[in-house]
Amino acid sequence: MQIAFRTDASIEIGTGHVMRCLTLADALRERGAECLFICRLHTGHLMDLIAERGHRTVALPRPPADATLTHGAPAHAYWLGTDWATDAQETHRAIGSADCLVVDHYGLDRRWEEALRSACQYLMVIDDLADRPHDCDLLLDQSLGRTKEDYDSLLG
Repeated sequence: MQIAFRTDASIEIGTGHVMRCLTLADALRERGAECLFICRLHTGHLMDLIAERGHRTVALPRPPADATLTHGAPAHAYWLGTDWATDAQETHRAIGSADCLVVDHYGLDRRWEEALRSACQYLMVIDDLADRPHDCDLLLDQSLGRTKEDYDSLLG
């Protein structure tokens, strides 16, 4: 089984998104999955740690200094380092195809997820904000007190 992860770490973002994906990837590898991490080369990325843990990595280009956001972007879209459409194209090229794509990034939403549907059989989103729409087969929010109703208007 081929599992691709799209997540980032940086000095500004922190390391939590990568670390929770790395924990999941380690468990999946124990069950025979091959995991690929696709991460942008932000200052403070954790690509070396991911590789040390035995997972394949693909580095997306360092964000340009003059990166601009598209209209309607999620609140944390600037963490992406580029616009969602460019990131989707770069990610699609990096994946090729996968059985499952796991995305853990506050800067990505339904538009990006829809663009990546053809790259995977299943799409999983890890989110703990419940602040933007998603198009996924599985959504994981481990927040204490979160309910299904928090996502009712965001899934579809």
